[in-house]
Amino acid sequence: MPPASIVLTVHVLCGVLWVGACASFVLAASALNRESGEWRDFALKVAPRINRINLVAACAIPLTGLGNLYFAGRARGFKFPPQFIGVLAAKIVLFVVMAAALLAAWTAESSMLPQGPDGSIDARASRRLVRLYGIMVALGTVALALGLWLSGT
Repeated sequence: MPPASIVLTVHVLCGVLWVGACASFVLAASALNRESGEWRDFALKVAPRINRINLVAACAIPLTGLGNLYFAGRARGFKFPPQFIGVLAAKIVLFVVMAAALLAAWTAESSMLPQGPDGSIDARASRRLVRLYGIMVALGTVALALGLWLSGT
């Protein structure tokens, strides 16, 4: 497999992993009763793992993106059409917003730690975490679609 294909594959897999991890949390959370101990146990166990997985993806995506840009530029003599630059700029903005949402999810996850004698968690933080993961799913889906367009140009 050529290096350009490897870099592109890793880039796409990191994006899919980030979106898929967030989507799985949102789907599972929607199936559980937020007031139950089951929801609390799920959120406390899974959210830190998803955030760590997403952190790895968030670190790899810009690196592999630069590699993809290099290989695409080399193939075109580093002459990109304006549409390519526009879509690339949109993907960068989406990534920055997703990274900010990941940081906010990390904060929400840490503020969900059990409180009180019954071990309940902060309901506002748990709702915020689900919303943040949903935002990352939506933005990531758009970024993946834009990447598909970029790969065809």
